[in-house]
Amino acid sequence: MLFSLFCVGDTLAQKVVPVSVRQFMEEQTWSGNSDIARYSRYVSPRMVDGIEMVDAFIAIDNTSILDALQRQGVLVNCVFDGFVTAQIPLERLYQISTMKGVNDVEVSTKVQLCTDSTMSVTHAGQLIYGTQYDLPRNFDGTGVIVGIIDKGFDFQHRAFRSNDNVNRTRIVRVYNTQDNTGHPVYYKKSKLPGSVFMGNEIYSLTTDDNGGTHGTHTSSIAAGSHVNGYGGMAPGADIVLCAVSRTDGGLSVIELANSARYIAAYADSVGKPCVISLSISVPGGQHDGNDYFSKAIAQITGPGHIFVIAAGNTAGNDSYAYKQITLDDPMNLLFYYNISNDVDSTYEYRLFQSSIWMRNYWKRFNFKFHILDKVTNTIAWESDLYDDDVQLNAYDLRTYYNYSSSTDTVGYIRVTRKVSSDGKKSELSVSIRNLSSQVYTVSNGVKMSRYAIGMTLYPQAEGTFDVDAWANNSYSVFGTYDSPVTSIDGTSTQSGYYTHGSDVCSIGTYAVNDSIISAGAFVGRNSYYSYFQNNVITDKTVTIGDITSFSSYQAAGCGPTGVALPTICAPGHTVVAAASRYSYFANNHIATVMRTDDGSYWGVMTGTSMAAPTVAGIIALWLQVNPKLCVRQVKNILAQTAIHDGFTTGSHAARFGPNGKIDALAGMELVMSQVGYLFGDVNGDGNVNISDVTTLIDYLLSGNSTVINTVNADMDGDGIVNIADVTELIDVLLRG
Repeated sequence: MLFSLFCVGDTLAQKVVPVSVRQFMEEQTWSGNSDIARYSRYVSPRMVDGIEMVDAFIAIDNTSILDALQRQGVLVNCVFDGFVTAQIPLERLYQISTMKGVNDVEVSTKVQLCTDSTMSVTHAGQLIYGTQYDLPRNFDGTGVIVGIIDKGFDFQHRAFRSNDNVNRTRIVRVYNTQDNTGHPVYYKKSKLPGSVFMGNEIYSLTTDDNGGTHGTHTSSIAAGSHVNGYGGMAPGADIVLCAVSRTDGGLSVIELANSARYIAAYADSVGKPCVISLSISVPGGQHDGNDYFSKAIAQITGPGHIFVIAAGNTAGNDSYAYKQITLDDPMNLLFYYNISNDVDSTYEYRLFQSSIWMRNYWKRFNFKFHILDKVTNTIAWESDLYDDDVQLNAYDLRTYYNYSSSTDTVGYIRVTRKVSSDGKKSELSVSIRNLSSQVYTVSNGVKMSRYAIGMTLYPQAEGTFDVDAWANNSYSVFGTYDSPVTSIDGTSTQSGYYTHGSDVCSIGTYAVNDSIISAGAFVGRNSYYSYFQNNVITDKTVTIGDITSFSSYQAAGCGPTGVALPTICAPGHTVVAAASRYSYFANNHIATVMRTDDGSYWGVMTGTSMAAPTVAGIIALWLQVNPKLCVRQVKNILAQTAIHDGFTTGSHAARFGPNGKIDALAGMELVMSQVGYLFGDVNGDGNVNISDVTTLIDYLLSGNSTVINTVNADMDGDGIVNIADVTELIDVLLRG
């Protein structure tokens, strides 16, 4: 078939076949030779819906040719001014390249990609390959510690090996909070749970979570080595991994705080700056930055200690409700639980959870529960009025709700009252466990409950009080009910009875502290090549460049702090990064993208979990130039250099936060200008000449750091000023 394509007939002979097409087809005849195929300039064909397709640019006269291309089986991706990106059926490549209206076809060549589209979207690649973009050197995070707190690490993954020597790991420490077989861990004479592994001990580690992969993915996004086109933001940084796997599958906030402290302490011990990435979120909580974990992070961060956290993945859910209440105008909440497609949101409350906060200093709630009859729009039942911990058992609600015996023999509504960690706010924690409706109809196979469970909240004093309510898990939301509701005694009917839920303060509680950089997720790409499926998978439900539907945020003026969040957004949809060989990625999974000869896998994951390490890795590049950057300075850099486009200023502007999309290059340029960065200007006189060599040698002999600009003097970018920098500076002067 391939040889017959070279027999150009009269129609094709009228136009010259583009060079790249001829060369590509010639190389295809050599595909049996593995060495030639490996070093081919062109990307190999791939299967798309059972058809062998070739990636290419197609130059066109105008867009009227697109219909004709599509009739020939061409898959047009993006339309630009004068050309398109596309996949062309291999068997029609010659025909397409000589069509009327097609000015050129350029088969896709192999390029050096890093973390797939994430690198190009954030402009981080222009820093890693800086000299190719007129920067004084390549910036890769050398001399910086990147710490990842997570679970699901594949410690021997190729992404964590040095590209200079694949037998050398770039992981300098592993702190495992659940493993005591390593070295004891101390901080100021206090022993931390678990143990630490270092040096050759790291080579004996396998995984902390058999079946998990999250930590492998996030850490490789932040700092993974570049392998066959995939790699992290800071591929030269030292990596510290903190494994916080637990047998129950949960994560302890205590262990998170301990791990953050460990990373910062280790970085201090080796005299290097650090950036710490944490891809977790807690929907409930105080949301004011005064919880214990936020305070712990605030004490850890400082010059050269930067903390990045994911914003969360609960946007789009009605997980937040707010109202100013008085004795005469209480807050009514309707509880929904979206568990499955075969029951409505009020049929079964398997484990509804919410936290409700009174912002005002030391003020408390009175509260009661009720049952709404959705057929008559009336309150069918009310509990007593309570002001402290209470539990209503299934028996108390038996006319309307009872426990599901197939799940458990216990069902209840439970309220626990507590005061915030700073003693200034009052909380009601509400749980509804295993209650199923006793009266329902079935419509199109869906059980529709007649009733719904609600709650009324009053202040215990005269005045106006601010109340924030958050649903604590992804199934729990606050329901919307717009019909007028009649009281239980029939004496009053009220429109707008229930406070509507929304997502305007869906951001995780730990992402609001001033000491933290919070990261939201936008769509950097919407397709990927599936290794096991041998096919391209495309998500047509998303728009490249727009915010993801799940990326949590806090709109300006909302929530206890009123600060617009997240701090910054980065790609977090269909991100390709390292995947654990102990996880589903190794088992013919559709989301697997690549497998290397040593058995390491790369695959696709989506979430703000992917955005946080992207931001952290980019900050590591900035720390390479200014190791003393503090959170306030980083936030100023983000505010001044972030990308603003039609998406960040459009209908979803609030969800992008105040700054938009991270721009690694623009941020680096600002960082360099702030420190007076001039490659080789050791004495800071604005010139690079032989006097800088003399100054550098004098510094090495005397140790007086006040006489040099240490950032400019670090010629090899390893974070240390030594004799190697003298040699590099002399080479620079000799090269002119």
